Amino acid sequence: MPDVTNISDADAPLEQENHAALPGSELEGPASKVGALFQIVYFLANLATNAILLPIIIFLIPHQIQILDAANHVTSLGIVESIGGIFYLISAPLAGALSDRSTSRLGRRRFWMLIHMLCASAAIVLLANAPAVWMLILGWSLLQFFGGALLTVVQTIIPDQVPVRQRGMISAYAGLAIPLAAVLGGVVVAVVFKNTPLASYYVFLIFLIIAVLLLFAILKDRVLPREKQEPFQLGSFLRRFWVDPRQHPDFAWGLITRLLLFLGYYAVSTYLQYFIQDGIHYTRLFPGKQAIQGTLQVQSIMTVMILICSFTAGIISDKIGRRKPVVIASALVIAVALFVPAISPTWTAVMIFAVLLGAGYGGYLAVDTALITQVLPSANDRAKDLGIINLALSIPLIVSPLIAAGLVNSLGYPALFAVAGILAALGGILVMRIKSVR
Repeated sequence: MPDVTNISDADAPLEQENHAALPGSELEGPASKVGALFQIVYFLANLATNAILLPIIIFLIPHQIQILDAANHVTSLGIVESIGGIFYLISAPLAGALSDRSTSRLGRRRFWMLIHMLCASAAIVLLANAPAVWMLILGWSLLQFFGGALLTVVQTIIPDQVPVRQRGMISAYAGLAIPLAAVLGGVVVAVVFKNTPLASYYVFLIFLIIAVLLLFAILKDRVLPREKQEPFQLGSFLRRFWVDPRQHPDFAWGLITRLLLFLGYYAVSTYLQYFIQDGIHYTRLFPGKQAIQGTLQVQSIMTVMILICSFTAGIISDKIGRRKPVVIASALVIAVALFVPAISPTWTAVMIFAVLLGAGYGGYLAVDTALITQVLPSANDRAKDLGIINLALSIPLIVSPLIAAGLVNSLGYPALFAVAGILAALGGILVMRIKSVR
């Protein structure tokens, strides 16, 4: 792994401030760099957690809805995705707060990793055997809740275990896991099990169990002593979820910028398969092929670009000690990518869209994650605060499909891509309002 040792002037004081806020040595921040084994296993855990979310909503649930409710597939997909998003909205901050308070002998993160993994596994089995759309809604809602909770706990391991000077690279691993999960999941669904795609659910299930158990085995998770934990009071527990934007403006701007970008991104990604099917008419362009194969091709191109750009952006950001310029540039590239199909809804435009979106998204995922870990208000509540930041992911999961369905049904797919591009551009420009990180 590259030796990344450059720390910006903005990084070091924040790290010291967070460490000073901790109640005892049991919660002290990371002092040394993480090794190759940790990096590999952490990447696999991120890959597995995203593999139970992204391929399912990109490939499997649209496929199941086409079978169960073909006449209303656009509206039904929006309903399934939006209701599931409500459960993700609840799960992320709640899971983070519970994890922060946990005094389990297994550690604050390891205990909840196991609980969320087991519950998510049960939801996958339910989805695999769903006989109607209402069962898809139930299964996806449960998977969003426990899968989102698991993702929050796994993300918290970065500020727990990784020093600031190494977070750009480790965040790149976490960022790469997102598109790679979509592509590898698409290969499993559209190639390996193309005749029986629902069998893919069990592949994702097995991978999740193995990856989480590996991380559980190697993670040196600190145990919070019971005497360090305040007695539980519902009122004070709920009040902890409020982060005053006047006291922590950079945290608020981090949330807003992510929210805007992902509102646009999820609106497009949710309906990508239907755009290729209904907007591009893929099966007419390529007789004998299905839209799901075109979607896989787009995801594959994106992943290659994300692989290149995420690590490049992460290394550059760590070396120069700056996050904001990389995040802003990446968001603007995403915006340009989204405008391409809006201007020219053709297969050639889709290929250009895939290249640009992969490049921008790769840089954004790698460096924005590192930026966010540097604006967390308190080291005592890292998981809870990351759960709140993840509202920027969960709110779009609720709102974006409804906006997208309305735009597609009334104005068509070009309007969907144009609105998404505007939102992404705003999300990038407003990163300049963050002051404590360079």
